[in-house]
This record gives sequence, structure tokens and C-alpha cells, in this order.
Amino acid sequence: MGYAAMTVSDPTHRFFVHGGGELSSLDDLFTELQTMEQHVFAHHVNEERNDFATWVRDVFGDRLLARQIELAKDKDELCKLLFINLFR
Repeated sequence: MGYAAMTVSDPTHRFFVHGGGELSSLDDLFTELQTMEQHVFAHHVNEERNDFATWVRDVFGDRLLARQIELAKDKDELCKLLFINLFR
């Protein structure tokens, strides 16, 4: 299955964005990151945790992509990574 097709159908597995919004696919995450404010990104990605990596690992079962997400240094790098994986 390609990354673009990875979507959760169970509402309990959706990603709930700090401040509102729900994501059900990696495409949703990519789209949300385009306009996500830095303080929201920092809520989900900081020295203590990376909620996006955890979601990808636990919900989609993709440990390799989750590790790549963990290594992304900032929002721009994460966007580039998702773009490559979604649209290559």
C-alpha cells in the first residue's frame, strides 16, 4: 500500500491536533503542516516527544517512516520528508 493510500477508518485512531482539527491520513498531516503555527508544531514535536512519529508507528505500523519523522529537525524538513514519501 502506498503512503497516499494510508488512511485510518477508526475514529479513535485519528490524530487530534492541539487547538483543533483531526487527521486521518499522512496526506492530511502534510496538508495541515503547510499552515500549522509553530507553537502547535512545538506542542507535538519537542525534546520530550514526537507525536507525529508515534502516530505513524502505532497507527500505520510503519517503523521506518516513524524513525525518519523523529529525525526531522523542524516543520519544513518534516514537510519535505512527507512530500517525498507521498508524491514520489
